[in-house]
Amino acid sequence: MKRMEILAPAGSKASMIGAINAGANAIYLAGKRFGARAYANNFEDDDLFEVIRYAHLRGVLVYVAINTLVFDDEFEDLIEYTDQLVKHDVDALIVQDLGVMDFMIKRYPNTDIHASTQVNTHNIHQVKFLKELGVKRIVMARETPIDLIKQIKKQVDIELEVFVHGALCVCFSGNCLMSSMQGGRSGNRGECAQPCRLPYTLLKDGKTISDMSYLLSTKDLMTLEYLDQLIEAGVDSIKIEGRMRKPEYVIQSVLSYKNACVAYETKKKIQFEAEIHKLKKVFNREFTKGYLFDEKPNDINNDYRPNHMGIDLGTVLDCFDHKVSILLTDTLEINDGYRIIGDTDYGNTVSRILKGNELIKKGMPGDIIKLDVTEQIQKGSKVLKTLDKHLESSLAPYLDENYKTIPLVGEVKAYQDEFMMLSISDHTHHVSIYSDTPIAQAQSKPVDQFQIADQISKLGNTPYFFEDLKVNTDGQSFIPIKLMNELRRQAIEELSNQRMFRSNRIINQKRDTFVLPMDNVSQLTIKVTTRKQLDEALKSNIQVIYYEDIIKDVTPSDRLIPVKKRIQLHTYETSSRTQLVHEIGSLVTRRHDQKVITDEFMNVTNMYTVRLLSSLGISKVTLSPELSKERIKSLIDNYQKTFQQTPGLELVVYGSVDVMISKYCPIAKTYKTKQNCHLCEINQYHLMDRLGLKFPLINDGNCHLRILNHKPLNLLEYAKEMMDLGISLRLHMTTEDANEMNDIIHAFQDAIHQIPNPVSQKRYTYGRFLK
Repeated sequence: MKRMEILAPAGSKASMIGAINAGANAIYLAGKRFGARAYANNFEDDDLFEVIRYAHLRGVLVYVAINTLVFDDEFEDLIEYTDQLVKHDVDALIVQDLGVMDFMIKRYPNTDIHASTQVNTHNIHQVKFLKELGVKRIVMARETPIDLIKQIKKQVDIELEVFVHGALCVCFSGNCLMSSMQGGRSGNRGECAQPCRLPYTLLKDGKTISDMSYLLSTKDLMTLEYLDQLIEAGVDSIKIEGRMRKPEYVIQSVLSYKNACVAYETKKKIQFEAEIHKLKKVFNREFTKGYLFDEKPNDINNDYRPNHMGIDLGTVLDCFDHKVSILLTDTLEINDGYRIIGDTDYGNTVSRILKGNELIKKGMPGDIIKLDVTEQIQKGSKVLKTLDKHLESSLAPYLDENYKTIPLVGEVKAYQDEFMMLSISDHTHHVSIYSDTPIAQAQSKPVDQFQIADQISKLGNTPYFFEDLKVNTDGQSFIPIKLMNELRRQAIEELSNQRMFRSNRIINQKRDTFVLPMDNVSQLTIKVTTRKQLDEALKSNIQVIYYEDIIKDVTPSDRLIPVKKRIQLHTYETSSRTQLVHEIGSLVTRRHDQKVITDEFMNVTNMYTVRLLSSLGISKVTLSPELSKERIKSLIDNYQKTFQQTPGLELVVYGSVDVMISKYCPIAKTYKTKQNCHLCEINQYHLMDRLGLKFPLINDGNCHLRILNHKPLNLLEYAKEMMDLGISLRLHMTTEDANEMNDIIHAFQDAIHQIPNPVSQKRYTYGRFLK
């Protein structure tokens, strides 16, 4: 069985060093641009190249994340950047954007391209599409269950990478627009402000039914106890999340998962409880086994706190004169961090510990100790240890840049009148170096074998150490220290070169310009969510009506076009001549005579993605709601100039944008119901944030919750301008009633014909259109 790859995050130089020294087989990181963690430390370009050399010397692979959506005006900078990465022997590029992915597969034919988790790959047909495209590895969506992963590995010959530890997104990856629409910081561009970690109140028909709590904040994934199932399923790489976290978290996570892998391989038992206790100390928001191992959606959420929970430390007995008395359930030492949770939320670092009237350095379980505090603390408050100084000190050696990780075996031959030889091997690569001239007889003090061994073993600032060094000598020779140093230097340099060698990387300068004609007729279209909206749309003169497939008993036609679900663990076919699709798996299952239009969550932001979809026979492409007006114009202009064709495009110009879609449901969480409770179909629920903004909640028909933006998008004043560019304009109805629908339809029809129809923009938003 192939050894499992442990893939660790490297958001900083210290984390990179720690991950490698702790035993990671591969690391993933990003530069200052094009990575999905824009606020991690990340690396300058020159630093990235040095990281690649550093890791390769130590036998560790380097994957660089290019996992954001890319705009046309950034493309040349991106290619210049990735060309340099390829020239410096990066092992793989992790890519989200479909156009970028297709481009890089063709430009770098012998560099691996990995499909990011942001592609949201969660069914077998999506896997088949990506394999056909040329992807080497897929980072599966975190919602993909283990049974489906097993099925994919049996049916498709492709590498699969699975997240096993760290933070979870409450939304299906690549589908979250909440941060983008609320604060202009796009998760698809690596700028997520994490609104899911903020408190919300649940409303039912406008009335508050829950306290303000962290209703969208997920627990942290932890699958250490289930690692055997992943290995037996054939998973190629287990991935630890955490490019924003501190180095000690990275080191401990790698150590724990490495220990579990080794225990499985050697058929030995591992003390899971002890390992998990350490993992909790370095960071946890409480742990969950995740959807990977069929966690119930209600149990994925921690509505209590959105940050580090640490471990239970004790309970507050009293607080008097700025000293809090605590009954300990775990050890506490000077310089440990703690947090007290009660009426107040108080945290600090331990500067002194009192037991009775005696100052102590360490409190033990069962002790009653006192700590200095600056606030009044409530009796009965819970105490957490959030930093374990002893654990962190034990992890500190792994931060040594010259940590010895590579064992060598060596042999020295040093005989009078013969060329001195030094031979070294790392068990894979072998090097032998000889002196330029024979060594001479010693006139006074000959060099003995112990002196030779001592000098050759001085490996200094390298990752090497001798596990075995044999010295063969007659004990009669004079050997200058300079000669021994030079032989050692040459041998180590040659061995390092062999370890870092990669075959020449190919960069194909030719760009694919193949496109097929698209439907570039511009018209007003509408998309409806309910039967009442469908009935109302049929009364209008709009000739293209997309209907969500939760509306039953509808006969598809040239006018009535079904919308396939965005999330499909098992893809399904429709009998319609035309369909609107959100995800790449539907491009595999379509019939050859079926017309396909791609929807906005295909995340199309550049002409190369339009080109790819055109080459696959897609008739019309709906643009991402994250495109500004100027970038839309630029995309059309660039496409026409580059491919000598006019693209078939559609743009949502009205509607409450889906800012999230989730397997988790705060309604079911609040009511403590099971999945498929259908409560959201009986009443209208909202999430209300701290500012009083109300986000409507609706169902996709498969018990996936859709969270809508608090204000509908309305680009009425730009409707004529967009249509004149050859773009079809879509109205997207979700919670609107008949009167609201008719008002919107008439307003846009008037705007297209330049008939004044004043609409107050206060109720609406421009989204990212003007940004």
